[in-house]
Amino acid sequence: MLKRNTILLFVFVVMLSSVNAQVRPGIKAGYNIGGVIADRKDANQYQSPANPNNFRMKSGFQVGMIADCPINDVLAIQPGARFTMQGFIDKYRTNEHMAPGSGQKATRRFSLFYLQVPVYAQYRWNVYEETNVLFQAGPYFGYGLFGRQSYMRNGKSQDLNDSQKKISFGSGSSKDIRNGFDYGIGAGVGIEFFRFQVMATYDFGLYKMDFEKNAKSGDYNIGMRNHNLSITFAVIFGRRDPLQGKDSD
Repeated sequence: MLKRNTILLFVFVVMLSSVNAQVRPGIKAGYNIGGVIADRKDANQYQSPANPNNFRMKSGFQVGMIADCPINDVLAIQPGARFTMQGFIDKYRTNEHMAPGSGQKATRRFSLFYLQVPVYAQYRWNVYEETNVLFQAGPYFGYGLFGRQSYMRNGKSQDLNDSQKKISFGSGSSKDIRNGFDYGIGAGVGIEFFRFQVMATYDFGLYKMDFEKNAKSGDYNIGMRNHNLSITFAVIFGRRDPLQGKDSD
């Protein structure tokens, strides 16, 4: 239901914005620094896999398309669709709960891939001719596609079979992350120069997903929400001319 509503909302925004003939398509790519805000669903909080106190941020990327839809000379709606890699890093010591300070250093890296639909409202503050400072905020909606994990112990990569490497989204007891739907809010600031936009945006997930992965002694029984800081570069095709009766150059 949420997936269908997300698609309908995106189509509605694009159709509504298309009344203005100046809607301009664009492409966007960027660098992510993401993580999760998590808590265990049981009382076991020892220093081992799935203790949220161990979780670290993880780098990733995003690529996608946007539609720049001006409302007037200073306001615009910018919906889009992006393929984004997020996730987190878990660092801990094996068997720490049995003998504090013992065990081996272990690291698990989780790469989680999502399809997201952001719908940002943008405010443009003109500072010099074709140069604008941009402020944006709005919701995003997403769905988890797939994920992978890697495992290192004492700095050496450990072999995992394919079922242990794979992180799956969806309903059913065989899925690792139950119900991969995600939604949240985002805000950012950036600069626009002619057809180019550079933005720094922070997205905060509002939906808590259940992660129940159990692979190679990694017991993840947590609820988690995504958060992500991104630096993106966009190219807009077509010039954004004034909308208040000013002549174009």
